[in-house]
Amino acid sequence: MDSEPVNDEPVSRQHSSQKVTHTLSDFIGARVELASIEAKEAISYTGKKVVQGVALALSAFFLWSLILAATIGVLAPLADQWLDNKAEWLPGWSAIAIVLAIIHLLVAAVCFCKLRHKPVTPLFELSRKEIENDKLWLQKNK
Repeated sequence: MDSEPVNDEPVSRQHSSQKVTHTLSDFIGARVELASIEAKEAISYTGKKVVQGVALALSAFFLWSLILAATIGVLAPLADQWLDNKAEWLPGWSAIAIVLAIIHLLVAAVCFCKLRHKPVTPLFELSRKEIENDKLWLQKNK
């Protein structure tokens, strides 16, 4: 009979060890799944920002090219008349090009500021909170 409790003890320890290993595995799996979900959210957010950036660049280029050409063609004669005897060194088409450049610079600055906006909630917020909670729990249960 003395041998039975000795046998039960290693079996109990083994069972306890397996239980801890299983619990730890579940815990790590849950953390990995949470990080995966948040990574997908981050990728989606980043993808949207990349698309917005590319759209901004293409739009700015075509806007610049088309409006600049058309506006210069239409307004150059008027600018020539207005600048006559005021700034003979500045042709009308050049003055119009400078004005359009300044306008497009302002539009690009506004778009750039909007592109820099951060998401409403920080990325990986839940994972960071859980890691902090885990650290506190580990410190408490040492």
